[in-house]
Amino acid sequence: MKRFFYCVFLLLLMVLPLRGIPYEQTEEYKQKQAILNERAARFKAETGFEGDLVYSHQTMRFSNYFGNFKDIQVTAPQDTVSMRQIFDRVAAKVTPFISAREGQLKSGKVVSNALGTRIIYWQKVNGFSIEGAGSLRIHYNLAISQFSITDDTTVISSEIVQVNITEDEAIHAVLQHYDANVDFDINHWMFRRHVKLVYAPIEYASGIVEYKLCYLVSFGGGVNYVDPTTGEVIYIRKIRIANDECNTVCY
Repeated sequence: MKRFFYCVFLLLLMVLPLRGIPYEQTEEYKQKQAILNERAARFKAETGFEGDLVYSHQTMRFSNYFGNFKDIQVTAPQDTVSMRQIFDRVAAKVTPFISAREGQLKSGKVVSNALGTRIIYWQKVNGFSIEGAGSLRIHYNLAISQFSITDDTTVISSEIVQVNITEDEAIHAVLQHYDANVDFDINHWMFRRHVKLVYAPIEYASGIVEYKLCYLVSFGGGVNYVDPTTGEVIYIRKIRIANDECNTVCY
């Protein structure tokens, strides 16, 4: 019996320290950090960027950039015409390193105020917006004379998705999904106000998130995702009141 407890004690001595190792000291962290360091060095070398990068070990991508570019000089920071040209140059430097593909970014309006000048490049794929994401935001801070870049783009193929059904047919598909005999006025504001055709995120049980072109129809206590090619309800994001977590159902 003493020998048994002695063996258990030795095992605990071996296991407990492993459980207590901070993530920053694990081999996985070191490998990911090495990859991110290499990407950061390549980005700075290829773009002439000088500053700080904010990254995530989970997504393995840079989300924020704070600094300047060696070959870009800002001489009129509140001149929106001049700054548009500069922002376009900055966007061109960053685009190869973000998730949006070439040709997917559409520039918005240049806005200037006492704090600085900014622009938003919206990610659009084949003319469709991205639900809950899809933007590259660039701001030039007057106080510190540096750029602040936020990347919220996502990987979406530019392959054309065939849209075979109309908005009305998408609403009918949702209604019949709940009750084939239901009879609603599809022209009611309740439907028209909450129907759109966009690339929307579908999160599977495995944790993988995939963006698909879908009609989003709010009905039945949630948001229904309708495949525009087949007309099927392929996903439902249930919405709960207050602070409860949202439930999702994937078909």
